[in-house]
Amino acid sequence: MFNSKLSAPWSSISDMMSALMMVFLLISVSYAYQVSKQSIVVTTQNERISEIVEEYEDYHRLIYEDLVTTFGDRLEGWDAEIDASTLAFRFTNPAVLFQPGQSHITLEFAEILQEFWPRYITIMKKYDQVIREVRIEGHTSSEWADSSIDESYFNNMALSQARTRTALEKCYLFTPSQDLAWVRKSVTANGMSFSQPIFSASGVEDFPRSRRVEFTVVVDSHQKLDEISREL
Repeated sequence: MFNSKLSAPWSSISDMMSALMMVFLLISVSYAYQVSKQSIVVTTQNERISEIVEEYEDYHRLIYEDLVTTFGDRLEGWDAEIDASTLAFRFTNPAVLFQPGQSHITLEFAEILQEFWPRYITIMKKYDQVIREVRIEGHTSSEWADSSIDESYFNNMALSQARTRTALEKCYLFTPSQDLAWVRKSVTANGMSFSQPIFSASGVEDFPRSRRVEFTVVVDSHQKLDEISREL
C-alpha cells in the first residue's frame, strides 16, 4: 500500500531540485548571453579599428604620393627629402637654412619657402579631415662650444625654437590670404633642440644632417578611435 506520508518529503526535495536546476539554467543562459554579447562587441570593435587602420594607411600613402608628385623634381635642388614612413618633408643642408648660431633664415631658404609653402598647404588642406596638425620642427646637433651637455641642450633648444618661429613667420608671409585661417588653426612651430639627432651608419651623430628643418604631418586617428568607443 502506497504511503503518502513517506513520499511527501521526497516530493519536496524533488521540487526543490527542479527549482534549483531552473535557477542554474537561467544563470547559464544569462551568462552565455552576456559572453556572446561581449564577444560581438569586441569583434565589432576590432573590425572598426581594422577599418580605421586601413583607412589611415590609405591616406598616408595618398599624402606621400601627392608630396612626391608635387615636389619630386625639386628635392635634389633644395637638398630636401620626404620620409615615406613619417611623411616628414626634411630640408637637410644647414648652410642653406641659417647662418651658424643664428635664427634668421637665409635668402636662399626664403626663396625656397616662397615656392614650397603655398603648394605644400594646398596638399595638406586636401586631407584636412584626417590631419590634426602640421608641425614645423627645428632640429639642431648636440654641439655647442664650451658647454656641458645640459647647457648645450637648452642653448640648442632656444636656438631651435627661434629658428622654427622664424620659419613659421616666413611661411605665414607666403600664405595666400584665403588659407591664413587654416594655417592659424593647423600649423605649429616646434623647437626640438637635439632630441632627434641623425646618426651615420657607424652610429656616430651626423652633425650637419642633424641641423635641419622638417615639416611633419600629424594624422588624427585618435579621434576616430574615441568615436568607436562611444558607439560601442
